[in-house]
Formats: sequence, structure tokens, C-alpha cells
Amino acid sequence: MAVKLHFSNRNLVLGFVMFVSLLLALYTRTLPSGEIGIIGLTPIFALAILSICGLDIVLSVVVAIILGVIMTSTTPVELGKLLAASTGSFIATVGLIIMLGAGVGEVATRTGAAKQLVNFIVNKIGLSSQRRVKLGIIISSIVICGSLGTMAGGNAIIVAVIIPVAAAVGLTPPTVALLLMTAGSIGLFIGPFTPSTVTILELGGLSYPQFLIHAGLPMSLVTLLAGWFMSNKIQQWTVGKIKYDEEIVDKNKTDVGDEKRGKRSALVFFLTIVVMAFIGVIVQAGFSFAIFVMLTVATLTGLSGGLSPINILDAMYKGCGRLVWMFLLYWLYNPVLVLVDKLSAYQALLNDVTPYLQGFSAAWLCFFVFLFNIIGHVPGAAVAQMTFTKKIFGPILLAQGVTPEGLTAVLLASSQVDWFGPFPSSDMFGQMGLARSTSLKYMLYGGWAIVIANIVMFAILFQIVT
Repeated sequence: MAVKLHFSNRNLVLGFVMFVSLLLALYTRTLPSGEIGIIGLTPIFALAILSICGLDIVLSVVVAIILGVIMTSTTPVELGKLLAASTGSFIATVGLIIMLGAGVGEVATRTGAAKQLVNFIVNKIGLSSQRRVKLGIIISSIVICGSLGTMAGGNAIIVAVIIPVAAAVGLTPPTVALLLMTAGSIGLFIGPFTPSTVTILELGGLSYPQFLIHAGLPMSLVTLLAGWFMSNKIQQWTVGKIKYDEEIVDKNKTDVGDEKRGKRSALVFFLTIVVMAFIGVIVQAGFSFAIFVMLTVATLTGLSGGLSPINILDAMYKGCGRLVWMFLLYWLYNPVLVLVDKLSAYQALLNDVTPYLQGFSAAWLCFFVFLFNIIGHVPGAAVAQMTFTKKIFGPILLAQGVTPEGLTAVLLASSQVDWFGPFPSSDMFGQMGLARSTSLKYMLYGGWAIVIANIVMFAILFQIVT
């Protein structure tokens, strides 16, 4: 009996990319080390193309490692040592911070701290108009996502509170989706202990206040203005056509005792974050300080919310478990960078590109790197993209006299603007799901406007900071 095999176009493309990459890897084995050139970047290119085509990002990194191992003739023993060393690498530490942030989020959820913070913000602003509710959504999302270091986890906490309110004043799901995407991203841009901020401070060499002044706040302001403007347009386009179901109600009622504990833990949560941020700035703590912050916030928030040490650990286990894949991603990505570095691929690319960039001013060189990264982004791996950008373009930028402020702006722009476009992203789909929106085109319209606004802003900003 004949067996029919059905292959989707996606699988054919993935198979073709893997096959071509394997051929290039085997071909590299036949070349003298000095003649490999930019072919040595094959693992990086394969990773980007495979993830863009829809292959799981962690699996894409595994493929990249295999290609690197083949190209460098790395033995299993050497690979084992490389993986062991990677556990203490900077990028793996960022993965750990991301995972701990999810654990803190679970503690904040179980104690009611997160919900009480959202309720406080929304109630203080008031619910009398669409404008006030939109403002409440934005502030809540910035505070929660910036504190927890995760947009998906942070906005998942606040939607239970804000969607019934948004539905009551007539906001449509596409409008709420764009607001969540805009505000959650801003929280990650400027939060003191978010993965992107921790990475940028380490790679760029600026202090947190310097980062905010020269890059974080300008990008956040432009993103907010563009997102607010487009949310108004999307509301006009969708009102009367798309709406929330009438039966949407807030089912997350709590008793008086739970509410008191929630308010107490919310206060402790907020004050701990503020105090830790202040201490970090004063003592100029490095990126690893974020690990201590996460553990301290989880402990104090949990205890003030009535959780026992065992309950706090259980919450941390559950929260961290949701993002184990993220830690694995960053842990495995570091060996890819090391293997490619052994092939001298970064230096080869630098040598090939440098002659074409000699005529560029420092500002326009920064802008070129920024545009390159918008097109050649690695989906779901902003921290990895920052590291890659610093590795390849850092020497060129420094040679052209780009200041630390300019380098920091390049890293921020190159890794964050592409969240909003030009292509659909997992972040978009995630926020649409939370907002109960099925209209991708409106999310893209809003994202494209934010991308264009940031392109214009950074073109100007690079002239100032370089």
C-alpha cells in the first residue's frame, strides 16, 4: 500500500534552507581558514531565515550550533566545554533575569499586588471617558511591564481589569491591542531591570539616567505619541464594526481580607522596585544586580502578601517554568557567537563592509546600521540581536568616532523598533490575543506608523548624540 506524504510550502522552505546551509557548512571544511570569509556567518544567517520562516526559535539556534560545529570541526568534548562556559556568559545571565522576572510576576499575581496596582492607577485616573480609560491602560501597562520585564506576562496581568472597563466606554479590541503593544513596549524600553535595559547598559557603557536621557525617553515619547494617534484613528475606523461581547464582566472579585493583603503587597512591590533602582544607580551596579533585585522583590512581595516561603518558591517555580525556553534560547545562542567568532567571520564582514562606509558620517553610519537591523531582525530575540549588532558593527562605529551615547541609541533602535514592523511578529499576535482582537491589519497600520515615526526621530537623534 502506497503511503502519501504531504509537505506544506513552509516545510519545503525550511528543508531547503537547512540543506543549503549544510552544503555551505561542509564546503567550509574544504577551505583554508584564511579564505572562509563571510561564509562563516552561515549559522547566523540560517538562524535568522529559519526563525523568520516559522521554525521554533530555540530549534533554529540548535541548527545554528550544529552548523557551527561542522564548520569549526568542534568535537563533542569541546562543545560540552563551550556549553558549560556559556552558563556564565552575559547573554545567558540575561536569560536567567527574564526567567526570574516571570517568577516575580507569578508572585505578584498570587498576592494580588499586580491587580491592586492596576486598580489604583485606573481608579485614580477615572473612568469617565475613553480618553481617561486609554490613559489608564497605558500607564498600567508601562508600570507593570516595566517592573516585571515582560510584555506578554505584564499585560496578561492587567487585561482582566482593563478589558471590562474598555468595553464599558466603547473602546474596540483593535484599539486596546495597539495600546497594550505600545505601552508594554515602552515599559520594556525604560524599565530599570528589563532585559533590554540591562543589556543596553552593559553593552553601551552608559549609566541608567544617561540611557534614559539620550535614548530611552526620546524613543518612548515618539512611540507613545504615534501609538496614541493611531489608536484614535483605529477607534474611528472600527467603532460600530468591531466590539467586545456584552457579557464581558470582571470576574476577579476578592474579599476584604484579600484586598487588604493585595494593597499591602502592591505597596511593598512598588517601593522595593523604586528603592532597588535608586540603589543600583547610586552604586553603579552592573547587570547582574538585576538577579538580586528579582529575588528580593519576590521575597518581600510574597511575605507581605501572606505567602509562606514555600508558597513563594512554588510561585517562582511556576512563573519561571513558563519561560525556561527563553533561558535555553540565550544559553544556546552564546555558543553560536563563539563558534562564528572562531571562523573570523565578524572580522571578514568588517573588512568587506568598511570600505563602503568610509564616506559616511558617524550619524549616518548609525542610521545605516539601524535600517539594516530593521530588515534583518531576529524574531523573538532582541537581546541576541543587540549582542550581534555590537559584535559586528561595534568596531566600525567606534572607529568612526561614534560616542557611547550614539552606540547606545543604535543598540536600542536596532533591537526594538522592529517589534512594530514592517512584518507581523509574535509580540503583535500576543497582544492581539490578550485584547481579544482578530484584526491584524489594524495592528500593522499602528505598527507601521510607529516604525516610521521612530525612523524619523532616530535620523535626527543620531545627529545630536554622535
